[in-house]
Amino acid sequence: MDLNFKKLKELFRDKSRDNLYQNLLNIGINCELSPRGVNEEKLFNPWYRRSLGVIKIKSNYSIKYINIIKQNGGKNNPPRWWYYFAIPDLQIIPIDKSIEIKSNRKKSAPLVGRVKSIEWEHNSNSKELSEIFTNNQDINSLSMELGNIKVQSLHDNFSGFSIELEFALRKKKLSINHWESLNKISKLCINNYL
Repeated sequence: MDLNFKKLKELFRDKSRDNLYQNLLNIGINCELSPRGVNEEKLFNPWYRRSLGVIKIKSNYSIKYINIIKQNGGKNNPPRWWYYFAIPDLQIIPIDKSIEIKSNRKKSAPLVGRVKSIEWEHNSNSKELSEIFTNNQDINSLSMELGNIKVQSLHDNFSGFSIELEFALRKKKLSINHWESLNKISKLCINNYL
């Protein structure tokens, strides 16, 4: 009975983290699944969401781990997933110097149209970085292909930056070009504060 319950539970378990882990291995990224319950699972994980676990990046990239967060669906709304690519940094960024930049995908027709351009919205501390994103074809292509991106500085228990993608990775695979573009964003964030 217990063995059948475990098989049933495994059958219905959300495998988003496992799928991204395998995707990263397939494009040559040295990574590992972190044990459950690590502190990094708390990154952007409010009480009404849950972490599906962390993938630790062992390669020499500024992105050091990825936290996958899920919010279960309800009667009138589908489930949602967020992928947080974390860029820890030793320097502490004061909240009044925080950055926040979001891509806004402009479509040829609302909801179902093809993405034709990207506009970057920013807070007052992020204007210069937003202009760099606007002028970088690789970063714009990343948002066009994978979905809206949010880049922000981290405070309190985590210092550094995060790159957020919402649910798009469940439908698509990361390519090595996507991975390099994500790391280009992370380097730009770090260099912006040097």
